Order: sequence, then C-alpha cells, then structure tokens
Amino acid sequence: MKNQEMNFEDYLSIISKCLEKLEEEELTLNEGLAFYKEGMENLQKAQRILEDAQLQCEELKMQYKKENQ
Repeated sequence: MKNQEMNFEDYLSIISKCLEKLEEEELTLNEGLAFYKEGMENLQKAQRILEDAQLQCEELKMQYKKENQ
C-alpha cells in the first residue's frame, strides 16, 4: 500500500504487527532491529496524522468561535 493511500488505522495495524514480531522468542537481533525500525517509522507517520487532526480541530474551534461572537 502506498503512503498516500494509508490512513491512521493502517499505520496502527503495521505498528501492532511489528510489536507482535518483536515479542517472538526466536527473533534474531537483525530481525528485531528491522521490526523496531519499521514500527518507529510508522509510529512517526501516525503521530503526524494525529497532529494534523489536532490542528484541524483547533482551526475549526477558532472558526466556530468567530462565527458565534
């Protein structure tokens, strides 16, 4: 799936799968590092989406206040 098509829930799913893999006992160090890196990269992308949503909420709140003064 391309990054442009992915949403917050998609990133959470990938992060969850990475966490599951990291909990496996037979994981090599290199595999663990790869899953950790993938999880962290997707976590950053999910956080950006949350920050954008928060900004949109703040903008809507300010707009609502202006319209109702």
